[in-house]
Amino acid sequence: MTTMLAFSISEWHDQGGAPFMYPIELCLIINICLIGYFLFQIISKKDISIKQLELLKHIGGLGLAFGAFGTLIGLMEAFDALEALKEPLPDNIIYGGLKVALITALTGFFTYLLSMFAYIIFKALEKRGS
Repeated sequence: MTTMLAFSISEWHDQGGAPFMYPIELCLIINICLIGYFLFQIISKKDISIKQLELLKHIGGLGLAFGAFGTLIGLMEAFDALEALKEPLPDNIIYGGLKVALITALTGFFTYLLSMFAYIIFKALEKRGS
């Protein structure tokens, strides 16, 4: 039995496809920086701007959208390739291709979940401080 993360992060990135993984990863990096900034603001006892907090949520949503779009494009390409074949492929090859197509969606969902988790915590801290 294999584990869920049977390959490295760089392989995950390569298999997901650079045109979709780079924007998702950029959204993730921006949100990690925003989370760090908000933590610094809280430690410094400064208020967090509502616009900045909303930005965290929207960038996470953008990562999710890129992930879903990348998955749909990947599935379309996979089904086009399967349709063009003259002889059937073994099931494990098809399942492996479907697994790769879901990498962008999974990365986008992770970005969004991190964003929403941080958004909820910072929003709760903001109301508590008021």
